[in-house]
Amino acid sequence: MIELARHIEILLLENDCVIIPDFGGFIAHYQPARYIKEENLYLPPVRTIGFNPQLTINDGLLVQSYMQAHHTDFPDATRMIEEEVAGLKEQLYQNGCAEMHGIGVLHYNIHSTYEFHPNEDGALSPTLYGLSSFSINRLEYLTSTTSAATRELLPRQEKRKRTVRFKRQWIGNAVAVAIAVVLFFFLSVPVENTYVDKGNYASLGTDGLFDAIRSQSLATTLVTVPSRPQQPKKTNIKNNQNTLKPVTVKVEKVGKAQEAVPKNTVAAKLNSTEQPVAKPVTVSKPALEKKETATPSSSKKNKYYIIVSSLPTANDAQQVLNEYKQKGYKDVTIIEGNGRYRLSLCNFADKAAAYKKLNELKQNDAFKNAWILSSK
Repeated sequence: MIELARHIEILLLENDCVIIPDFGGFIAHYQPARYIKEENLYLPPVRTIGFNPQLTINDGLLVQSYMQAHHTDFPDATRMIEEEVAGLKEQLYQNGCAEMHGIGVLHYNIHSTYEFHPNEDGALSPTLYGLSSFSINRLEYLTSTTSAATRELLPRQEKRKRTVRFKRQWIGNAVAVAIAVVLFFFLSVPVENTYVDKGNYASLGTDGLFDAIRSQSLATTLVTVPSRPQQPKKTNIKNNQNTLKPVTVKVEKVGKAQEAVPKNTVAAKLNSTEQPVAKPVTVSKPALEKKETATPSSSKKNKYYIIVSSLPTANDAQQVLNEYKQKGYKDVTIIEGNGRYRLSLCNFADKAAAYKKLNELKQNDAFKNAWILSSK
């Protein structure tokens, strides 16, 4: 119940109404500054809290606060609020009253209704920090019988009183600001991201570098000479990563000389470099076919799942899965891991296709929090 009151107190700082599902709603009212003539007292503006037991519809504001505080989903946060409300009602039925820290006191009367008594100091409000009540006397005109010495002493006494009053007010303001800062850091809800998507981070991977070297290699100009009968084999071997380094090393100088030397010198250099280039091309054709056939099978193992919900129990996951299937999502599956049951709306073998589908789903408000889980 203490946690429930703390969430309500924080939400009332920025909202005028906070509803507890199946219990009631707390409403904040602004009361302007007042002057009590009989006591010559000025009261500062305050925010008072009222309670309406007829506001029981869940508007999602309190549930969202629980989701951010506990890093959980909507059904789990709703279940936690229901347990808090059940404990609050039980305390009211047994003791007749329950204190909501920082808000007020709830009472359960003989008419089976709830009564709420707010705090006398009002609710916390960032715009009203440091404002306190003060009293000031009305000015009285001095009579003509007052001596000149008395006229000089009266302003000095008033100045002394005012300076002391101002110092006390400064101390009160400093204490109020210190309390506000402590409450802000103590009651703030921690927010952190527990999901890390490696696709959104920069890396020094060499796969893209090798692809760029293969596409821009000077070996292409060397093997595409019409007089060479083994041109198809060289192009196939060029795409193999095992023979990538020897080919690029041997033909790096040949590419520069080919632009300025005549055809005869090019043919002579081709004959001179024929033996070094032929050494890395010793891989047999069946071995290449085995490696090429093994590559697609290994790439198919990589799966990218679009996760739309994460639940703590298998029963909840199965219930939500049935709801998605009734809506027409036939590929929805349950993935279990780390004590959680995640619902995958669809899966892809290609990462680009998975992110494209994720962007399409996020256009719908129901899948705004969807994310991608990769398994290898």
